[in-house]
Amino acid sequence: MAITAAAVSGTEPRTTSRLVLQVRDAETGAPTPARVELLDAEGRPRIASDALLVGPGYQGRAQPWQGDFARAVALLSRAIDNPFTRTLQFYTSGTSTLDLQPGEYRMRIFKGIEYRMESRPVRIEAGRPAELTVALARWIDLPAQGWYGADDHLHISRPRRELDPLLSKWMQAEDLHVANLLQFGTWKSFHGAPQHAFGEAGEYREGNYILVSGQENPRSDFLGHTIILGGRTPIQFSEQYEIFRTFWEEARRQGALSGYAHWGTGSEAQNGLAVDLPDGLLDFLEVLECWDANYDIWYQILNAGIRMAPTAGTDYGTLPNLPGRERFYTAVRGSLSVASWLDGIRRGATFVTNGPVIELQVDGRGLGEEVKLDGPRGVRVQARVRFDPERDDVFRLEIVQNGVLVKSIPRVGAEADLRCDFEFPVEGTCWLAARITGVKVGETSPADGFLPPFRNRKRGEAASHAHTAAIHVTVAAGRGMENQAQEKASLRIWLARLDELERRMADDNLRAIAREDDLSRPTLEHLQKVKPALLEAIRRARAYYRARLE
Repeated sequence: MAITAAAVSGTEPRTTSRLVLQVRDAETGAPTPARVELLDAEGRPRIASDALLVGPGYQGRAQPWQGDFARAVALLSRAIDNPFTRTLQFYTSGTSTLDLQPGEYRMRIFKGIEYRMESRPVRIEAGRPAELTVALARWIDLPAQGWYGADDHLHISRPRRELDPLLSKWMQAEDLHVANLLQFGTWKSFHGAPQHAFGEAGEYREGNYILVSGQENPRSDFLGHTIILGGRTPIQFSEQYEIFRTFWEEARRQGALSGYAHWGTGSEAQNGLAVDLPDGLLDFLEVLECWDANYDIWYQILNAGIRMAPTAGTDYGTLPNLPGRERFYTAVRGSLSVASWLDGIRRGATFVTNGPVIELQVDGRGLGEEVKLDGPRGVRVQARVRFDPERDDVFRLEIVQNGVLVKSIPRVGAEADLRCDFEFPVEGTCWLAARITGVKVGETSPADGFLPPFRNRKRGEAASHAHTAAIHVTVAAGRGMENQAQEKASLRIWLARLDELERRMADDNLRAIAREDDLSRPTLEHLQKVKPALLEAIRRARAYYRARLE
């Protein structure tokens, strides 16, 4: 959206009056960072002159960062384009000043998904300064219940330590307790969205809000894009780049977590997953990301008897989005720290969402846990979804077993709290999870032109998403999942991916993968060097799946 320099700076060529905006937490009364939309009567945006500086910052990929703090700040902006409302907005630290022409304005203020959106008209009169105090109230308090929200996929450059306080206030405005800032790379370089440090030296904390360095690396056009969370040092193996296991082993040694991005479908990630799943070194799959959810690959992984936590992120800095719009919550034992947060993901105690809050218990066990049965019998399933009806229109709460819908609870009237409590017969080892379907209120999807619509979204529609991690039910006697049709079908799917990948590794086909002049693709020479190790990895994975089928 085009906007004049005067509007961005908050100054106008004609007589203006000053508006001082104070945003406070309704419970504590303290100033709190938030995102603000202020539109005049004709729908034109106004940006505070002292708005927080935001943006992806340095986006160079070929060369490492060079520059001082002043250069880093110069790459940031005081405005952000909201692709879901098609409006320009700004972030406030809690107090903001705007010089406005007399007239009528409409203001909306947001702070993540746990706070209610505040909307009100604003009237500015000539020659009369105005003050406006807005209190933001929660509709739910998840940290009080031990759940903390995170975005696992933020490409925000942080090459200088002095940027930490600025970026932290921005993440606080979206109520993101763990912001994972991913440096990204290719086989040849590892410079995108640079971080000034990794490990404890790269952590920055204000209260229960933490900035953490991570990496989207390795990234391959024929094996998929991956994420490592919580590494103590950057991990890069250029000579063995396509042997992802080398990265996962080093991540495990560092106490970090490894997973795949982009739903497990983007950039042919199913090839990489087929190779890597048997090693048992993967912890999560990003199932909700950049406007849409796709659970199909995750379901296939779970149906193969491999346990994996679902996570979510925005890919902010690469695609149009807002930090934290897609996020995941993790149950943390004790106080929040990077270590306790990683432990929660490792246990599978997560749910993904872009608004609704979803819960599930099976025989009293929570997300990521296991229910052990001596034999086939009924289990008690309790699920719940709560949401802010001004932001989400949830159609139904759904229970799935091994990825198959087994119960649907429709929304009745204007209720914003859907529940179910029933006994479900379990004949053999399986997994259960809860999800929702619905749409976002007052938003449209920016995905058209970028991504095909998934089954959960019609073209132009912004869907509401929420999905729990799995709860595993193990039956000691009777049929185990290894004898069930879903598992055999899933194992055959992964075998077929290996067969296709091996065909692509034939010498005549390697040229279709290689690029000599593209930083994101390896050269033919590099692929020929790594080919024997990749073929050996394929052989080991194939033996694993075949043994499981016997």
